[in-house]
Amino acid sequence: MKKIVLILLVLLLLGGGGGAAWWFLLRKPPADPQAAATPVAAPIAYLKLPALTVPVIRDGTPHGLVTVEMTMELRDETVRPQAEERLPVLADRLFVVLYDLLGRRIMQEQNFNLDMVKGRLLIAADKVMGAPGSITNVTFTAVETRFAS
Repeated sequence: MKKIVLILLVLLLLGGGGGAAWWFLLRKPPADPQAAATPVAAPIAYLKLPALTVPVIRDGTPHGLVTVEMTMELRDETVRPQAEERLPVLADRLFVVLYDLLGRRIMQEQNFNLDMVKGRLLIAADKVMGAPGSITNVTFTAVETRFAS
């Protein structure tokens, strides 16, 4: 009786292992009709901004300087002419946002939270461009900080 139970247990384990191997390794995934109908995304364009040197001033006294180099990710290549035309205004607005954010104590307490900075920069860029979503991301290519000790 023990031998029969042992043999059934071994056969059950082998069958379960074989079934799992077929399910995860050999089975073809079901066809997804949505995947075939998904349009190919347009190529993304990038716009490099000039380096911005922002003074960090708290309570009326200078604490340091932050130099930021950024690249803006544009929705597609059709946005580039408008972005290049508005580049001086865009750079100025981004400078103002950085100046405002970097002078706040919360930025120092949160160790200069880049997600917050990116979010604010994207909001300002959308206002300058006049079309929400024309700039999809901000990438910091270089950030240099110089603070008085």
